[in-house]
Amino acid sequence: MNEYKVTVKNGSMVLLSEIIKAEDEREVLGIILIKSELFNQSFTDIRILEK
Repeated sequence: MNEYKVTVKNGSMVLLSEIIKAEDEREVLGIILIKSELFNQSFTDIRILEK
């Protein structure tokens, strides 16, 4: 497992900023999409940086 710093924004508003443990960036993206659907939020920008 790797750690990724994830930031999700809608315009200039930060919706999510956290560290996620996952195998790769695709898994991180899946986790983010699930969280986004749970909170019914749209977003414009996703940043995934490996720690």
